[in-house]
Amino acid sequence: MASPFEVLQAVEAECLSKAAGLPILDDVKQSWTGIGFRIGDMALVASMDEVAEILHMPAFTQIPGVHSWMVGLANVRGNLLPLLDLKGFVTGQDVASKKGSRVLVAKHEDGVTGLIVDEILGLKHFYLEEQAFEIPSLSDSFRPYIKMAFKNADQHWPVFSFKKLVQQERFLQIAI
Repeated sequence: MASPFEVLQAVEAECLSKAAGLPILDDVKQSWTGIGFRIGDMALVASMDEVAEILHMPAFTQIPGVHSWMVGLANVRGNLLPLLDLKGFVTGQDVASKKGSRVLVAKHEDGVTGLIVDEILGLKHFYLEEQAFEIPSLSDSFRPYIKMAFKNADQHWPVFSFKKLVQQERFLQIAI
C-alpha cells in the first residue's frame, strides 16, 4: 500500500503529464478600461479608478444662489450627493434634457460628486499601445481636463480627468 506522500506524488505526475503541451501565452498586452460617456457631440472616456457608480437621474433639491451648473443635491441611499451639470460647467451650455441624462459619480479625495452627462456609452477597453500621442482637436474649454487619448477603429477617445476637474478653483466656488 502506498503512503499518502507517494499518492500525492503520483497525482502530481499525472497532472503534469496531462498539462504538457498546453499553449503558453508569452505576449500579454497591457490594457486600460474606462467608462465611455457623451457630452453634447463629444465622446469621452473616464478612468474606472475615478468612477464610483453610474446612476439614472435621481430626484434632487435645487440650491438657491449657486451657478446654473450646480444642479442641486440628491439623497442617494441616505448620502447627500452634489449634482453638477458637467456640460454646463465645462462649456457654459446646459445639458439639453436632465430627465434622460445619466449621472457619473466621480470619486475624489473629498468624497464624491454626481456629474450629469448626456449619455453613458458603456465600458471601453483599450490596449496601451492604442494610446494616441496626438489629442484630437478639442474646444479650449475641454482641453484642461484631458490628460491623454486612445484611438481605435479610427475614433479618438479623449480621457477626461475628474481629478483635474475637482482641482479647479471654479469647481469649489459654486455660489454666485
